[in-house]
Amino acid sequence: MNMIETIKSLPMALATAAILAALPMPEGALLGSKAFAQEKEESSYASRAKTRKVPAMSVDIHKKIQKAQEAMDLKEYVEAKEILTDTLESKRINDYERAVAWQLRAMISYEEDDTAGTIRAYEQILQYAESIPEALELNIIYGLAQLYYSEENYQKAIEYVKKWEPRAEVISVNHLVFIAQVYYTLTDFDNSLAYIYRAISDAQAVDTVEVKETWYGMALSAHWELGQYTKVRDVLEILLINWPKPQYWIQLAGVYQELGDEKTSYSLTEAAYKQGFLDDKPLQLVNVAQIQLARGAPIKCAWVLEKAFKEDRIEKTAQNYRTLGQCYLMATEYERALKPLTAAAKSEADGDLWFQIAQVQMQLTHYTDAVKSFDNVVESFDGTKDEKDADKRLTSVMQKGQALTELKRFKEAHAAFDTANRMAKDRKDKRMITQWRNYLRAEQAREEMLEG
Repeated sequence: MNMIETIKSLPMALATAAILAALPMPEGALLGSKAFAQEKEESSYASRAKTRKVPAMSVDIHKKIQKAQEAMDLKEYVEAKEILTDTLESKRINDYERAVAWQLRAMISYEEDDTAGTIRAYEQILQYAESIPEALELNIIYGLAQLYYSEENYQKAIEYVKKWEPRAEVISVNHLVFIAQVYYTLTDFDNSLAYIYRAISDAQAVDTVEVKETWYGMALSAHWELGQYTKVRDVLEILLINWPKPQYWIQLAGVYQELGDEKTSYSLTEAAYKQGFLDDKPLQLVNVAQIQLARGAPIKCAWVLEKAFKEDRIEKTAQNYRTLGQCYLMATEYERALKPLTAAAKSEADGDLWFQIAQVQMQLTHYTDAVKSFDNVVESFDGTKDEKDADKRLTSVMQKGQALTELKRFKEAHAAFDTANRMAKDRKDKRMITQWRNYLRAEQAREEMLEG
């Protein structure tokens, strides 16, 4: 039986048992329905309730009720409904007898999975509230709250809760949890918290009731909705201690970040990573890498990402490659930085990234690769009107000339400096180009002399 069926069946079974148990039934009467499977707690609750003067049931009505009950036990619901309809149309029938008949109609509606019909029957019984035991009336009112909740009519559910609660002699932990859930669904988070914490407190006070993880989960969500991050932190710490699940490590790290305690947030995230809790969470793995970068440990950042790439735990996206490359650069592992940075630049056609790659290649004397990278910069910024991008484009043409000079590709180097000279508008740039031209001529002359 699923949760909704359980919600619907318990109050109905209890209410039916309370009515039929009060009937002056002869010995040997059929009581085989599951409606009589009430628990000791429920019977005790009914016995403590206030008593009312209940009208007597006539022999004729008693026989019809018993006949309907027998048909129900055989699952002959059509026949049972006909008998009950006939009973309700009797000329001599009192309110108590009507309540009994409607209770059986409620049972049939439940068996037929007709929640709306069950609700109608329950509400019909309340028309005769003064003629039924008060304990039964209260059980029906609470049952209606549960039934309306199962039908997602949360406003009606809370209306019946408010009718029931002030009159209830015993409010159990389960009652409190249910009421908290109704208020939560209505986005009344303050009331939801009040009831769920009452439930937790009452459960902790006795050994026979176990505090459940879902109760704290409800409190956690309510505090989050209210923006009460300190409370969210406190509840998460309780959850982490008692139910140490991966998501609580991650959530707690996020809350500490929200509260401005980055040190604790980073420590929790790293602890979760080391325990393997983040292995199936690509965004969190990248976050761990970025945390290492922020903590001044770029090589650890690179190790995290390399491992994630190798195990196919994160996507091979341009952004992830870029992050890996930047980590290696900051760790001064320039050679290892080139491969991921190049992969990112190819994917994004990013002029800025190609410019950075070219600078690294020049530093490592990878002049052939640098020439290609500078060409990519020029192509990326072709037609740009942005002054900074135009400066990078000019610098790339100039440095391409330098790389070609080092490669002794003198003709191409002259062409590059000619292009740079046409692009240059600043005297400083033109003077620098002239200096490089002079160096180019000197290198060319030296090479020709060596060649004899």
